[in-house]
Amino acid sequence: MRISTNTIYESGGARISDLQVSLNKTQQQIAAGRRILNPSDDPIGSARALVITQTDAVNDQYAVNRKNATNTLSIAEDTLSNVTTVLHNVKTLIVSAGNGTLTDQERGYIANELQGSLDQLLGFANATDGTDGYLFSGYSSTIAPYTKTQGGAQYNGDQGPRLLQVDTSRQIPISEVGSAVFGNIRTSNGQFNVRPNPSNVGQVVATAAINVPTTANLTGNNYEVEFDGTAANFTITNKTTGVVVVPATAYTSPQTVTVDGMDITLTNTPGAPGPNDKFSIQPGNQNVFETITDLINTLRAPAGTVPQKLELTANLSQANLNIDKSLSNVLLARTNLGTSLKELQNLNEAGESMGVIYKQELSALQDLDYAKAITELNQNQVVLQAAQQSFIKTSSLSLFNYLN
Repeated sequence: MRISTNTIYESGGARISDLQVSLNKTQQQIAAGRRILNPSDDPIGSARALVITQTDAVNDQYAVNRKNATNTLSIAEDTLSNVTTVLHNVKTLIVSAGNGTLTDQERGYIANELQGSLDQLLGFANATDGTDGYLFSGYSSTIAPYTKTQGGAQYNGDQGPRLLQVDTSRQIPISEVGSAVFGNIRTSNGQFNVRPNPSNVGQVVATAAINVPTTANLTGNNYEVEFDGTAANFTITNKTTGVVVVPATAYTSPQTVTVDGMDITLTNTPGAPGPNDKFSIQPGNQNVFETITDLINTLRAPAGTVPQKLELTANLSQANLNIDKSLSNVLLARTNLGTSLKELQNLNEAGESMGVIYKQELSALQDLDYAKAITELNQNQVVLQAAQQSFIKTSSLSLFNYLN
């Protein structure tokens, strides 16, 4: 068979070109340290590597989320630790205020100190996570949870915590509902806490319930029903604002008065009221700011007479009980935060282990066997050199060279 000169050059050039491509590919693999440079190098391995890479990236993002959640929850736990300290100080001041040898002025000093504690608690309740997100406002992270009011403070947040995805099937709450931490102090099993004054001598019973048609008029303030010296008339005063909401009214049993969204009912059981009998009416559920505000007002009121001292003792007892309930709420919230932090720690350990596994799998799929690659590189170089020298010899086999 006759082989033309063109055929010799074409086949020789093609062979050298293939060898050069193979050599370049091996050099690129060594430079990159990877076996798969293009999907065509290993379609199955490349697809598997893509899935693992994406999964590993998601795992890394979960790790970032867990770090953010840990930082936020740690700030919240530290804040509630400070709240616990303040509430313990308040309890100490309540005990001190019960000392029967104190004067009105000395109780006023304690009230001033309690005012400082109240301002501290309000600041802690409005604490942020360091990124201008409020810790205790639920979903409403941009709204300050509490605003100060005449009767204490009002909650402005909502009832749902913010959640952060920290694992494939786990979301962690990174905020607390302020009303659950600083509120939910049950002062009564009913809608309102109605307490007779310790100095009452009559037999009238007072009750209070929400008046449904006028629910919008509820204020959340404290009220006082007081009979006059003849026990024939009574008045109702908003103790928070000092405004008389029901002027002197003749009493008949039973008698119901609707005021500020409440139905207040007075009934002989069976006897009539006594002169100057009083009843205090408070919300059946209040927050710690209302409790401390009531306590401050109590300590600033004179307590020079026996009835006033009895009322002071009753109010201090109620305040102490309310602070205990508030402490329980705060400690429960701290327990929840601690549980979440422990879970995040466990998830971090699991996530780190999975990250190692993903990287090992990627390494097995993509990483280059350097010993094998260098051997192949040397082999390709030798073959290329041999092909080049062979081509030179073969291309010189022509009739002209033979005649020369």
